[in-house]
Amino acid sequence: MPRKRTGYDAACYYDGKLLGRCTKADSDAYTLLMNACGGDAARVLREYAYFSPELKAILEKAALMQADRNRTGGMFHAPRSSPWGEVQSCEVLCPGVFLVSTASHGGTMVANEVAAVLSPAAKKCGFKDKGYICYEEDAQESVVLRELLDKKLWKIPDRIKDKERFEENLNQSIRQYNPEYWRARQSGREAAEAARSTAPAKEAAR
Repeated sequence: MPRKRTGYDAACYYDGKLLGRCTKADSDAYTLLMNACGGDAARVLREYAYFSPELKAILEKAALMQADRNRTGGMFHAPRSSPWGEVQSCEVLCPGVFLVSTASHGGTMVANEVAAVLSPAAKKCGFKDKGYICYEEDAQESVVLRELLDKKLWKIPDRIKDKERFEENLNQSIRQYNPEYWRARQSGREAAEAARSTAPAKEAAR
């Protein structure tokens, strides 16, 4: 079977690390926007409205790396306390995002410095507490996991054998407890797909 052409002819890097493959136009935009915002990827995400899905994912990875470095010199420290009590166990999903458990409850805590990687709709599902956006494990935690999966910042652990069922259960939980977020996510995905499908036609018309 012939390999499908992606159309990617460039790549973006930060601090010598590959962030992702993209088009030459996206690579040029990455350089231009980062220079305009003093190299602050989180600021680029806040101040500019539209990016291709590839460029947005690249900027989000750069923002995570920068926040990680700025906060603790290269590594976020796991939280010792949470809105639900003293933390007994903590799993790092990606830099600055922690899955915590306490004696009675738990949830996911996202450091404010990396909040730029979350969509506005996802932020609305959590609540702020002492430098974090927090998500209850019973109802809102699935929103964070969905965001990280979509952005390829986290993958389902190997200990979970039926990954398709896990993902469907995640989606079902979101549809039940966070329908506004689900609608916003689906709308965004449809808009991105429409932009992707019209890009070749616009390129051919030039």
